[in-house]
Amino acid sequence: MSVFMVRFPHQNVDWRSSLFTCCCVTLSRYVMVLLNMCISSRKIPLMFIPPTTDNTLQRRIPVLDILRGFALCGIIFANLMSFTGFYSLSFSEIQLLPWIDRATLFFIDCFIEGKFYTVFAILLGVGFALQQDKCKGNESKFNRFWLKRMLILMMIGLCHMFFIWHGDILTLYSILGMWLLIFSRLSQKNLLIIIIVLLVTPLVIHSVIATTNFSFWSLFKPIVASLKLQLGYQDTSLLQLRTSSNAVDVFFGNIFSAIPRPMAYLKTGRPFQLLGQFLLGIYLARHYLMPLSDYKRLLTINNLLPSKGVLTYLFTMGVLLSVIYALIKATTGSPFSTDPIGLFQGVVYHLGSIILALSYMIIIIKLAHSGHYMWLNKLSVLGKMSLTQYLIQTSLCVLLFYGYGLGLMGKVPFSSIVFFGVFILFAQYVLGKYWLSKYSIGPMEWLWRRLSYSEKHNKLSSNFK
Repeated sequence: MSVFMVRFPHQNVDWRSSLFTCCCVTLSRYVMVLLNMCISSRKIPLMFIPPTTDNTLQRRIPVLDILRGFALCGIIFANLMSFTGFYSLSFSEIQLLPWIDRATLFFIDCFIEGKFYTVFAILLGVGFALQQDKCKGNESKFNRFWLKRMLILMMIGLCHMFFIWHGDILTLYSILGMWLLIFSRLSQKNLLIIIIVLLVTPLVIHSVIATTNFSFWSLFKPIVASLKLQLGYQDTSLLQLRTSSNAVDVFFGNIFSAIPRPMAYLKTGRPFQLLGQFLLGIYLARHYLMPLSDYKRLLTINNLLPSKGVLTYLFTMGVLLSVIYALIKATTGSPFSTDPIGLFQGVVYHLGSIILALSYMIIIIKLAHSGHYMWLNKLSVLGKMSLTQYLIQTSLCVLLFYGYGLGLMGKVPFSSIVFFGVFILFAQYVLGKYWLSKYSIGPMEWLWRRLSYSEKHNKLSSNFK
């Protein structure tokens, strides 16, 4: 008898396994259809990937790949807080943790949480602006390309969310990425106004929640409760589902987490914050990169960045605000609350995250232009295949911490986040170095490109020996 049936002896659960199998089969069929669309009418192998001689690499901006790799280095440590089971703890349980665990969590809250996702979001906006600039005079063609690109990313994200990890960011990125077409025609002045409005909106929503008592934010909770009752999970926590050795349990755990996620995003204002960060990337790309007629002139970008004194001030301010946020979280045990302290916590969190993220980016760019490029270039191994590496990160974490893997969730100290993060990054670097020695792009980047570009472009890009 399966673990699933032992835990719920009063339920006939065979149909649930059948439902899970049906979802997997349907997904695999859609994937095969998409792959067939990619390779139809082409006399090339299915797994053909352009070799390292691909001339598209010559048009890449190295420092952007370094920044993407840097962002992934921080994202893994932020995600490991979830994978190790921190968010399933009560405040009293957090208070009883050893000092080294609490110090590790405090460091992540202060220097990592919210900062590296912000860097990644800004870089998406930069990428959008650069690709749009290449298609000047053919806006309708670019609009179709970008919408198609985001739809494919959304499909990848949904598969990732349901079948691998509920904490997926690709789905939200893709949905909001479609909105960039609406704001991309604005002038720099109007774009900056929209950015400020969007970045302030989460604080406005927080204030409304703190002063009202709407049931709107719990709109989807009854749906989850009803679904759990029908499936026989009414007495099972999400932690139990994620640590189950049965993949069906984990699948439905991801479903239960995904359903209320949109309202949780709206409650914290994350869509507005993220869209503002995307647009900030467009603004910065226009200001620093677009005026350059040749990418070789990017070597002069260091002279356009803030001085060392201004950077020191920004970094200090960002750290101070982030320390205040981390102290409040350590004291209350919550990253979000509706009392006055919680509202103040939200202010310092949003300001600290954006300021510190920008400071990180400026520091990396300055280091890259001051003789430290060689060792920083190792980060580009992650950045050149950032989509693949992000999916590898979460897949490795699932295998390490979920029940059908090693089942380490809730069984290892939080101080071990440092060890697991370094181990995963090292494994990704070795794998990425090997892959890029043979191919120009990562496997998921190849699939994304093949599905996004036109037939003509794909034939041209595939004409390599």
